Amino acid sequence: MGQDISRAGKIALVMLGEVPAIGPSFRRKEEARWNAQGLLKKIDHFLQEAHLHPYRVMFQRQADGCSTLVIKSGTAAVEILANMDELLLKRFQKVFRNLFILTCFYEGDGKLECLAVTEGLGAVLYSACDFSFFQTR
Repeated sequence: MGQDISRAGKIALVMLGEVPAIGPSFRRKEEARWNAQGLLKKIDHFLQEAHLHPYRVMFQRQADGCSTLVIKSGTAAVEILANMDELLLKRFQKVFRNLFILTCFYEGDGKLECLAVTEGLGAVLYSACDFSFFQTR
């Protein structure tokens, strides 16, 4: 535990009805729950700080060609998911309709489980998404 959730490695994307759910995947439920709670606190803190400015979801290109999902408000930004490969990014672009769930996943009973479904842990984000990439230095 204690892993930086924005750099967790594997990222899962599933559809919950018409809404995509995306987030890092972990081996154990306890680890996923602990990281999901940290992720929700990180987002909540950022959005409270940025409450005067609207936020938007953006993608930042990494040096290795992967992408990082970033929430940006005014001049502040917070990295949420790093190491999204191009295939995952394209899949997310295809299903994204201004609403998505940010959550964590775990391997349970030989299949991938979503904490937004099993535990009610997830952040529902409504935002226009900017799929053009931006660079920060």
